[in-house]
Amino acid sequence: MRKSAIIIGTGPAGSAAAWELSRNGWEVVMLERGRNLRPGLGEKPSAELGTLYGSDELKGLRAFGFPDPRMEPMTGRTQSEAAQGVDRSAQGLVVNMGAAVGGTAMHYNAKFPRFWRQDFTQLSDLGPVNNATVADWPISYDDLAPFYDEVEQHLGVQGDLSKIPEFVKAQSPRTRDYPMPPNPTGYAAQLLAEGAKALGYKPYPYPAAVNSVSFDGRPACNSCGLCSGFGCPINARNDGLTAYLNPSMLNQKVRVIARALAYKIETNSLGTRATAVHYYDEAGRSQRISADHILLAASPIQTARLLLMSANAAHPTGLGNRSDQVGRNMMFHNFTMGGAIFARDIQSLRAQSTTLEVDEFVGPFTGPEVKALGVPYIKGAIVQLGSGLPLVTEAMNYLGFGLDGLLHKQVMKLSPMRLRIAGLQMVGEDLPQANNRIDLDPTVKDFRGLPAARVTYAPHAHEKAAAAYLAPRLELMCLAAPGAIAAAVLPNPLLSDAAPTTFHQAGTTRMGLDPERSVCDRLGRLHDVDNVHVVDGSTFVTFPGFNPTLTILANSLRISRALAGGVAP
Repeated sequence: MRKSAIIIGTGPAGSAAAWELSRNGWEVVMLERGRNLRPGLGEKPSAELGTLYGSDELKGLRAFGFPDPRMEPMTGRTQSEAAQGVDRSAQGLVVNMGAAVGGTAMHYNAKFPRFWRQDFTQLSDLGPVNNATVADWPISYDDLAPFYDEVEQHLGVQGDLSKIPEFVKAQSPRTRDYPMPPNPTGYAAQLLAEGAKALGYKPYPYPAAVNSVSFDGRPACNSCGLCSGFGCPINARNDGLTAYLNPSMLNQKVRVIARALAYKIETNSLGTRATAVHYYDEAGRSQRISADHILLAASPIQTARLLLMSANAAHPTGLGNRSDQVGRNMMFHNFTMGGAIFARDIQSLRAQSTTLEVDEFVGPFTGPEVKALGVPYIKGAIVQLGSGLPLVTEAMNYLGFGLDGLLHKQVMKLSPMRLRIAGLQMVGEDLPQANNRIDLDPTVKDFRGLPAARVTYAPHAHEKAAAAYLAPRLELMCLAAPGAIAAAVLPNPLLSDAAPTTFHQAGTTRMGLDPERSVCDRLGRLHDVDNVHVVDGSTFVTFPGFNPTLTILANSLRISRALAGGVAP
């Protein structure tokens, strides 16, 4: 008898799972709360797909491809506010999140580093940290390595194994090179790289799911610079939709229902098996759909929200929440931003977004100067070299600083933030904390009358120490860039306790062997429900300082292949 699955969410995790299950003969239906922004989806090859938001800066200001902050609000507060009984101090688009077929990857810049060996054994290697819930993953780097290989070859990832430093290869060993070489290095990135080399660092090409040559019928990147936040108008950027979802839909093995807002997972009376998903369709009508298995790929925030909204007599505090762990250990990347300032136009957008990286800031750092900051160790992050701001974003930033009228025009003409800054970012690791969590807001609801997700967050002392310890080194790197006249660094964890607005999110249904301390087993299955699996970044136990999409895809393939009993294609 043919098996069936409902997958909630069509981002990278959901797309990979749909592809894997459907190629093994499963009937797959996907529910996506956003709309389809890719004309031709399921009707044309991925090389011929259109995009309704490529390179259009104004669409980002209209929540195009994002949740509407008024109709689908989130709320937020800090840990200290929660302790004082404050229900919320922010409402709207508290953190960034995509809402479209293809998920948040519709807006990403396609950076594809691997996690390191050390990231899976952090507790064993480095010990506990006060007020953090650091734990080892129930899987290892070696468990994911073949799936890393497969995803890189299937999607098409550019890189150069010969340029990767040996200390990086030791932590993320590979059995094969990337399927295509790197794009040309951007000028702004090259200037920062010269500064990095002057300080003894070893910058190298950033692995990216972007075509540097024609791949799978799609053209090479033309280095327009508008990757992050936009769709690629020539389909040179690769993601779960182009590589997994659209081919599965073309084969009529996967059906996607757009604008379908899942709000409850129904179970049998004992609560041991899920029987159906309830959702609101585009017209606002409640629908019910059943399947043998349910896979959650809705993002750490929305996956936790759905599980909490699915409370019933057998699961009074939320589906799979017997351990009171659903929604806890919410993690974001704490970006420390920096830039080298020049007296001339350094063409920061004349390249694929962020073409080089530096890994010497990953750590761990354990010296006496670290202990003096009050933490046992510091894990930093990958450092991205060579980003820039688009025109409209620059203009809006100046308005945010209170500059308007003639002064705004004069500053725009000088363009210190766009033409004269070579940007870099450190993708800071965020330690898990039980009190950094997602729950349901007690009063704020969305336009369907469903409770809004509430984010309670504060950076750990580790994140603050990492920013304080590494920001001066980032500043020195910027100042060492040839021609730099100044540098600016914003160590965000030191500036605010609010949740970062990054798209990089993890946690809320962590994997683990102990049902009392985790939500899912090593295959993403809820400890308390036999046929519900989580395949997105919600399962992450820790959140090392690397872009997460490759690991999300690899882990989703690992889980869904085990579920289907399939083998590598």
